[in-house]
Amino acid sequence: MKYQYFIIFIGFLFTFNIHSNDLALEYVDIAGVQFKVIKNGESNRRFIWVHGDEKTAAILLKRHLKDNYGTAFLIENSEREVFINGYVMDPNRIFSKAGAEKNLIKFNGKISKTVIDQTVDLIANDKEKFFEKITPPNGGLLIALHNNLRDYSIDKEIPFSTEVSLKNSEHPHHHNFFICTNRDDYNLLSKSPYNVVLQDIQPKKDNGSLSWFVARKGVRFINIETRLGYLSIQTKMLQYIEDHLD
Repeated sequence: MKYQYFIIFIGFLFTFNIHSNDLALEYVDIAGVQFKVIKNGESNRRFIWVHGDEKTAAILLKRHLKDNYGTAFLIENSEREVFINGYVMDPNRIFSKAGAEKNLIKFNGKISKTVIDQTVDLIANDKEKFFEKITPPNGGLLIALHNNLRDYSIDKEIPFSTEVSLKNSEHPHHHNFFICTNRDDYNLLSKSPYNVVLQDIQPKKDNGSLSWFVARKGVRFINIETRLGYLSIQTKMLQYIEDHLD
C-alpha cells in the first residue's frame, strides 16, 4: 500500500512539473529601463510589453504564458512614459537616434544638445545588447502587445504600409489590428477575421519605434493592437497567431 502511494505521489510530481509552466524570472534593461523576463519552457516565441499604462496587454501576456511556451519581456513601469537619464521619454520611441532626439524634445521642452547627445548615447550603448535578449531564435516571432485609448487606429499606420487588409470597410476607426513586418505572416493573417497591415519597407523618417528597429534587423515582428479593455478580442487575436503561424 505504501508503495502504491509512493508511485501516485511520484506521478503527481511528474504531472505537476510538466504543467506547472516552469516560470523562470530575471530582468533585462535598456538605459536603466527594466523589463521583467517571464519564461515558460523552450520556444522561439518572444513577447514584449513596453507601455506600462496598457494594462490589458499585460494581463493577457501573464495569462498566456501560464498555458503557452515562450518568453515575455514586461516593462517594470506603471505609466506610459519612463525616465532615462532623468528625462521623460516614450519607451517605444527610443530605438533610433532621430526618434530618441525628437522624443526628448517633445517631452522635455528646452533641453540642451549636450543632454540630448548624452541620453541618446546612453540608449545606444544598451540597444544592441537589449536586442540580443529579445530576439527570438531560429527565425521565431517577436510579438508586441499594445492597447490604444487615444486618437489612434489602423488609419495612422496605413500611410507607412505596403499592404492593407480591412475586414470591415464601413467601420470608421479600426482600433483592433495586426501590424507585421514579414510578408508570409501578412499573407496568413490577411485570411484571419482581423485587420492587418504589412510594413516591410523602412520609412524615410524613423520614429524610433521597436517595430521599425527589429524590422531593420530582419526579425519577424507582429504587433497586436486593440482598444484598452478589449481583453477578449486581444486574446483571440493572440490565439490566432499561435494556431496559424509557425
